[in-house]
Amino acid sequence: MGETDYQQLQAYIEAALEGEQVTCEVTITPPDGRMRDVAVTYIPDIGEDHTIRGAFGLISDISDHKLAERLKDEFVSVVGHELRTPLTSIHGSLKLIATNQLGELTAQGGELISIAIKNTERLTRLINDVLDLERIESGRVSMAMAICNLSDLLEQATQAMQVMADEQNVQLLTAAMDMPIWDDADHLMQLLTNLLSNAIKFSPVGGVVRVSVIEHETKVQISVKDQGRGIPSDKLELIFERFQQVDASDSRRRGGTGLGLTICQKIVQQHGGRIWAESLLGEGSTFYVTLPKNKERLKEFLGS
Repeated sequence: MGETDYQQLQAYIEAALEGEQVTCEVTITPPDGRMRDVAVTYIPDIGEDHTIRGAFGLISDISDHKLAERLKDEFVSVVGHELRTPLTSIHGSLKLIATNQLGELTAQGGELISIAIKNTERLTRLINDVLDLERIESGRVSMAMAICNLSDLLEQATQAMQVMADEQNVQLLTAAMDMPIWDDADHLMQLLTNLLSNAIKFSPVGGVVRVSVIEHETKVQISVKDQGRGIPSDKLELIFERFQQVDASDSRRRGGTGLGLTICQKIVQQHGGRIWAESLLGEGSTFYVTLPKNKERLKEFLGS
């Protein structure tokens, strides 16, 4: 192991020698000069007298796995960008035809154009979600953390989703207090609008979606509660995986991409928080998000 490789691993080795089991992924250069991606685990060697005698090191070559990940990410990015441009052109042309400026449409023709417009909009949302997820997972999106007022963000998110709620005849109720938090405002808005969109889509006509906030000592908890059909208990974890939905027909009937909750989970994880769902079949679901308050940052900005 060369000096550069050792410097990458030094902190992990020191942690293992203090009694902590650690795992990391690094890129090293063996004597043959070919760079390799490896997963390294250090396990402290603790004697019967509880003294640390050293550490065991386990190294696994994950170069092929990392290469496959990079190829997948490049493929997704290229295909996504290549599809988005013609889709935008197709969508614009269909909208123009729908205005009857190029000639009067029959009732059947108008219906077909309407279906085509909805499908192109759904494909555009899918591509945007795939690209968003790929950017977050590849580390090319960093959270632009700053001090924000949670109440203002919730109000903006509610206003953004009000038209959709009105179309579905669903009432949005928000109970939030003025509360400074340390977060990326744009990504938190994306998180909130995704959760509200899901709650509205699965609410019955005349239903109510409630958004509330609870402040704890070290964290803030946001909840979005709907009165929909609920989620089976065996799917409460699966819904955060890619393209997972309670009912496969939901993506067709409700226009979802199956990536919204996955993106929400990635955003929450980037903030150091947690997201989960609780549900009762036939009564509705509640999605919870906890975000750390990061008191030191808040004190620094608030000057207290």
